Amino acid sequence: MGDGQYLSCIGTLSGMPRLVRQIAISILSVLIMGTVNQVLADHTTNNSGPIKISPVVKEGGAAIRLSPINIIGVVPDQQPQTNATILKGRSLRLQQSDTLGQTLQEELGISNASFGPGVGIPVIRGLTGSRVRILQNGIGTHDATSLSPDHAVAIDPLFAEEIKILRGPEIVRYGGNAIGGIVDVNDQRIPEKRAKNPLSGSVESRYDTNGNGSNSAFKLNMGKDRFAFNLGGFFRNRGDTRIPGKAIDELFVEQQLGLTEIHNVSGKIPNTDSAGMGGYTGVSWIGNNIMAGMSVSHTDNRYGVPKGSHNLDPNHLDGLESILPRIRDLTGFEDIFGPQALFPNIRINMQQTRYDFKSEWYEPMRGIESISFRYGLVNYGHTEMEGGSPFTRFKNDVGEGRVEARHAALPHLTGTFGVQWINRNFSALGVETFVPPTQQQMLGVYTTQEYSLEKWIVRGGIRFEHSRVDPGANELKLRGSALPPVALPSSLDYQALSASSAVQWNPRQNTALTLTLNRGKRPPDIQELLALGPHLATRSFEIGNVQLQNETVNMVDLGLEWKSERISSRVNGYYNRTDDFIYLRNTGLVYEIDNEVIRQRCVSEVECVSIFAYDQRNAEFTGFESRVDATLYRMPRGNVLLTLFSDYVRGRFVNGDRADVPRMPPLRYGAELGLGNDLWNTALRYTRAQAQPHPGRNETPTDGYHLLTASADYQIKAGKWGDVWLFAKGHNLLNEEIRNSVSFLRNFAPEPGRSFIFGLRATF
Repeated sequence: MGDGQYLSCIGTLSGMPRLVRQIAISILSVLIMGTVNQVLADHTTNNSGPIKISPVVKEGGAAIRLSPINIIGVVPDQQPQTNATILKGRSLRLQQSDTLGQTLQEELGISNASFGPGVGIPVIRGLTGSRVRILQNGIGTHDATSLSPDHAVAIDPLFAEEIKILRGPEIVRYGGNAIGGIVDVNDQRIPEKRAKNPLSGSVESRYDTNGNGSNSAFKLNMGKDRFAFNLGGFFRNRGDTRIPGKAIDELFVEQQLGLTEIHNVSGKIPNTDSAGMGGYTGVSWIGNNIMAGMSVSHTDNRYGVPKGSHNLDPNHLDGLESILPRIRDLTGFEDIFGPQALFPNIRINMQQTRYDFKSEWYEPMRGIESISFRYGLVNYGHTEMEGGSPFTRFKNDVGEGRVEARHAALPHLTGTFGVQWINRNFSALGVETFVPPTQQQMLGVYTTQEYSLEKWIVRGGIRFEHSRVDPGANELKLRGSALPPVALPSSLDYQALSASSAVQWNPRQNTALTLTLNRGKRPPDIQELLALGPHLATRSFEIGNVQLQNETVNMVDLGLEWKSERISSRVNGYYNRTDDFIYLRNTGLVYEIDNEVIRQRCVSEVECVSIFAYDQRNAEFTGFESRVDATLYRMPRGNVLLTLFSDYVRGRFVNGDRADVPRMPPLRYGAELGLGNDLWNTALRYTRAQAQPHPGRNETPTDGYHLLTASADYQIKAGKWGDVWLFAKGHNLLNEEIRNSVSFLRNFAPEPGRSFIFGLRATF
């Protein structure tokens, strides 16, 4: 890169935010220095290792030119880990769906906290929200999923090349918000390898019969010499979700809210249509032992929140119907009695723009395998609309960085040392300003180490972090006189020390017995501390608690993984004792938004929401996960495969009345029968979910259900031109009415009914 090109690049960056511009300039400098070093290295060094041989003809005859090839980033084969799951390849493609929660809901110990088809958040062993860290290429998504269950994850799973779910000692690298586990979605938007071909990529399109949903995406990979470029885009659209019965559980509405006259619908859930689009571009410079790259991405997601009883029944208007001779005749009264006034839609318009930076230096010195730098700058915002009018605007501007060094100091000892920092500016402005503008800073330092000797592997990690929350108000108050103002301190400071360890014994190859001990601390999140006010999208009135202390998790996990030629199995049993567990408690009271009063029962269903308060109690979680995969029969053109699986978690409070922790997943078990080979596969999967009779205080139980799914796929090899992959999947083939026990909206929106998905993926 010459001086003119460098100045041209700097000019191009002048329109970007200052922080982004500074980081980009730093990366350009690394690129230039890397190029200079590479030229010098090519003329002064003679590297050993694998060589490429090419004939060269000289005057004196034939000669052999030896060109060095450096292999970077190759990870040797590792022993199996019972507390880690990696989803990729064909398995990932068949499970990919509109949301991350839907994509992962068939994995052991993972449920989908749905909020209509537009929202799906992973629940790991009964924990979600601020306890499960969702990452995109190692950096947090920094959307608003932890703030409220109606906010979608800002990741399109169709881009994913690999999804990792971690629950072991590695979670200390990611802070207190990862005490429940890690979900890391790798979409390779920043190239890490030199391009093998000048142009390659993939195109995929899917169609879902339920809601006439379509989902399409493309990826292009380009490169020349040491530069590599990636480009991708997606478009998603779907209509209202079809269901087998009624949308609202009328028995719940009568018992919980005291209402007997509601407006209900059958066959579909109104206002559940959604549309999304987005894309990214990434560029990297890749040398022999160093790489640097960046990407820019944007996501736009618009979806409706399923209607609850958040409307007026035109047959029961408390006397208002006498104003009009016929309720259907709204001429001249549209603003008062129009459809959006009587039945207001709640919709969310979400946008996120990300700037991601990555640099790695491989083997900078003896004993150091790599030094890596990652930084993400996220500008997130969404507007909640009611009846077509904007009510609340949420903004979350976050910068997260991480510097990490991986060492191999001793023959059997490897590990990492790292530092992570987060700066967050959050605000929720508008009619429903139930959280004041707030700044949050976090700094964490950590190390993870692994020592292996013969049949034993010992892993451990420790992390210290400091978190500070600075509210942008001196008190919390609500318009009207429902609650008195709550005084706020100028800042809230938290220190957290977390440690994790695991001992793995491999008595023979492909067998691992692992004992994991975790002790982690999580500082309270912004909404847990500072919420006060109604949130119509979740039909709730939330009350925070500035007296909350650190949450402390003490977890024991015993896992066994065993593989043979025809059978593999995996079993985990765990016990989690969480001191000062922070949870959202249903108080049993309701709040009438129009009248600004708190009542024990709703007088009418107009703007009447349940009151939830953040509280702390010691809690314990006990559960297991198990899976067995077997090859039943081998045939010349395919194998018969059988999978048996089950998972379960029970959450209870330790002290007092030992009440149940709300919104826990039920016991699940089932089997999958498959037939196929490397080119084609078919499978039939049956899942039985038991009833959930332990919903938590002032919550409602859910019935059990039978879930039957089927899938088939076929791969067409097109030689040097690429491959074509055809697939089909049927979901909920029995058309069961499924009320999801981990969903806040389970009594207003069941899971989708029967659907068939057809798709095509082409790679070139």
